[in-house]
Amino acid sequence: MFTEDKYCNLIYKWFDYMRNKYGNKIYGYVIMPNHAHFLIKLSEKSPVISRLIQNAKRFLAYQIVALLKEDNKTDLLKFFSDNACARTGAKHKIFEDRFDDLLIRSDKFFLQKLKYIHDNPCAKHWRLADNIVDYKYSSAANYERGEGYYKIDMPEY
Repeated sequence: MFTEDKYCNLIYKWFDYMRNKYGNKIYGYVIMPNHAHFLIKLSEKSPVISRLIQNAKRFLAYQIVALLKEDNKTDLLKFFSDNACARTGAKHKIFEDRFDDLLIRSDKFFLQKLKYIHDNPCAKHWRLADNIVDYKYSSAANYERGEGYYKIDMPEY
């Protein structure tokens, strides 16, 4: 699903919202075709991570469905509709109910996670790029070249 700019731009729009509304920092990310990884520093004004992700999923789901309809991607719409829970009144189920989060407490752990997310597109089972900086939907180029497709916040360590 996240293989075109307009779909990935929804995530960047969410990043912008978090920055502007709460003062959160985006230190790293990778948007893969069917999942994403983020390194986010929450400000004191930010909701807790579970609420932040819940709100993001809701925002993204509505926007994704609208784009899928606009693009007449009926196969994906049917898939998401078939996975919806009629009991809750949902018409589409875009995201899984759960997410994983880790608290980063050291520079070493931060760098380990940053490397993991940047290496993701080059993993054997993905092969989306030969070099991490060549994958457009990642912050790897920000770290390697000083600029990338989306401007991130650079950590101070």
